Amino acid sequence: MSVTIGSAERPLRVAVIGAGPSGFYAVQEWLRQNNVHVSIDLIEQLPAPHGLVRYGVAPDHQKIKSVTKLYDRIAADPRVRFLGNVRFGVDLSHEDVLQHYDQVIYTVGAQTDRRLDIPGEDLIGSYPATDFVAWYNGHPDYAHLTFDLSCESVAVIGVGNVAMDVARILALSPHELEQTDIADHALEALRHSKVKDVYVIARRGPAQVKFTNPELRELAELEVTDVIIDPAELELDPLSAAAIADNREAQTNIEIMRHYADLGETGREKKIHFLFLRSPVEILGDAEGKVTAVRMEKNELRATSSGYLNSYGAGEFEILEIGMIMRSIGYRGEPLPGVPFHQRWGVISNQDGRVTVYETGEVVPREYCSGWIKRGPSGIIGTNKPDSVATVRLMLADLPTLDPAAVTDPRPEAVTDLLAARGVRYVTWGEWLMIDAAETAAGERLGRPRLKFVTVPAMLQAISDAIAAQTKDLLIIGGGPAGLYAAFYAGLRGLKTRLVEAMPTVGGQLAALYPEMDIYDVPGFTRINALELVDALEKQTQRFAPDVELVPNCRAERISRENGVIVVQDCNGEQHRTRRLIIAVGIGAVLPNKIEDPAIAKFEGNGVYYFAHDRSNLRGKRVLVVGGGDTAVLWALNLKDWAAQVTLIHRRDSFRAGEGHVAELMASGVQVRTRHELKAVRGKRQVEQAVIVDTRSGEEQVLDVDAVVLCLGFHTDRSFVNDLDLALSGTAVQVDALMRTRAPGVYAIGDASVVAGGENLRLIATAMAEAAIAVNHACHDIYPEKRMIPPHSSALRL
Repeated sequence: MSVTIGSAERPLRVAVIGAGPSGFYAVQEWLRQNNVHVSIDLIEQLPAPHGLVRYGVAPDHQKIKSVTKLYDRIAADPRVRFLGNVRFGVDLSHEDVLQHYDQVIYTVGAQTDRRLDIPGEDLIGSYPATDFVAWYNGHPDYAHLTFDLSCESVAVIGVGNVAMDVARILALSPHELEQTDIADHALEALRHSKVKDVYVIARRGPAQVKFTNPELRELAELEVTDVIIDPAELELDPLSAAAIADNREAQTNIEIMRHYADLGETGREKKIHFLFLRSPVEILGDAEGKVTAVRMEKNELRATSSGYLNSYGAGEFEILEIGMIMRSIGYRGEPLPGVPFHQRWGVISNQDGRVTVYETGEVVPREYCSGWIKRGPSGIIGTNKPDSVATVRLMLADLPTLDPAAVTDPRPEAVTDLLAARGVRYVTWGEWLMIDAAETAAGERLGRPRLKFVTVPAMLQAISDAIAAQTKDLLIIGGGPAGLYAAFYAGLRGLKTRLVEAMPTVGGQLAALYPEMDIYDVPGFTRINALELVDALEKQTQRFAPDVELVPNCRAERISRENGVIVVQDCNGEQHRTRRLIIAVGIGAVLPNKIEDPAIAKFEGNGVYYFAHDRSNLRGKRVLVVGGGDTAVLWALNLKDWAAQVTLIHRRDSFRAGEGHVAELMASGVQVRTRHELKAVRGKRQVEQAVIVDTRSGEEQVLDVDAVVLCLGFHTDRSFVNDLDLALSGTAVQVDALMRTRAPGVYAIGDASVVAGGENLRLIATAMAEAAIAVNHACHDIYPEKRMIPPHSSALRL
């Protein structure tokens, strides 16, 4: 049977290579497609995502960096998986990617600089601005570099935003830098910088600069730096004046620069100088090969045949004495293994985003590109969004002709299995959040936005430290009586414990199905209400908080192992790590059968209830109970002296509830209507009326009610157990006398378990005994120095 790619049964598998802005915007556009089921892997060579925002945006531009909040929301979507610390072409080859994904989009940016191609460019002290930017931003591939800041004068060649960032970072005071997330090694070096004069040099005039108004305007806010511009440099030739006549941004730049020219020097210790219409023609050095000066030719502007104002040497030269020079005249991409590349343009060979064979222009199926690696280094971060949207739309347009046979294994696990087999320590999104939390916590202690890790080993160690801190001694799945007592006993033995429960409250079946029933076989009680017992068990565990946590609304979905630790993933996408695991799920996570009607669903919690845990909420109310099982009948009986009026409807003549309960119901005074169904619920914000229909005659009747309790049965979910190699006896997990399953470190207790060769009595009393046995063995197993036989609780002086 053929399966449609992009369906729920076979989601489209997309690889996004590069987790920078373009990559995130491409993912965002895919997630907006409601007609295609998609599974996306965001593959990044570093453990940290965000690309240019993390390693390119200047550290004093925190507002710009806040765009990562959007990226984080995109990555949190369950259809997206982050695979960090995975190198394309090394850890995953071009062939690997095509074998596991239906479509691939390259969003790797432009990582290298363009050269000046002049004599002396390779002297000591001559650097690409890209290296300096990556160095002060803590990029792991550049953190080891050193820059000699002992000179007093630096030239920055170029007038784009990156050039402005470089000049500004050199001109900021230590106090200003300390408020940013600049890398620690760069902060320390800049604290001791001797740089006093920074020269920003442009080959064309002030009308042709590429930096934006905000980049220029913020120079006025520098604490210790003057901006120096000769007014004569701002005199526009007729061609330039005409060129910017309708360009408000260019005109504003001129206005700002004239303001700086009027201010002149104010006596501050540092200066940023702007020099226009000059091209470096040679970098001069001393006998030791160090930069000492730059020789420049003055330029004049002439219009080309297309109207572009180009610079031409005027034959007049000058020498500027400097100790360092940074070139910032553009970026270019680097070739990716196996992917066609346009060497002259420095981009992937493509046609509007479809990868093409460079020599022939033929479209390469299933491969696409976006961002700077597609169009070259132009625009700002936001410019990448429409570019990525356009590429994704091409990918969508190509789906009808997509060849599914090319993908040999589309399962998401196939990729991570392959990486694990190759010994690749890939980083998940959850693990990146651990790095992020550690960085921000370290920054907070110093009053800074974050303190970056600047090496991959340091990032991986941060993950290990966080995992160790988050790993519990014991995780209990299931919050019924057995699970709650296990949590209490774990606290008694000093184990750091977390209990996760799928339902909104703990209590298991007692809370979900029989909250108002009385129980007679709990030791020490002649009679105890189910909710009272649950409340007492919960309070018993709370005395050990925070070492013992109870987490409701948390359904376990998958179980795996990582480095000897058991990892449970829940329905909220969170991971819980533990050294030992106790399964106490009873019959499984109890989930109510619901009516699939949006008009009824909108009243859930506002008069429509599937779980009416607390009847006090229904005191004095007019209540309609729907259902014919024990839960419905018992709720009707429990509410008859509590609510103002109780009506029960059931779609059949006979009830599924026990005969005794039904007899009590019929004699109770509760209004009972068989062969009736609920058709609709009405009201503004709260339930006000219910429409019921007689299934025999079709006659409808409107009841004035305040609440509708739907008891339509329950289904259970314990599918996560399938991830463990467990022996089963029917639906129960087989255990030994110590409640151990055959899966190492995993125990099972209560209704979920059966001792091999024995019988499960399904009693609260025996479940609690099993809980104590499992916890005491787990305690001794984790901490051999602790005896398996516990001390008497009376001796603990709690």
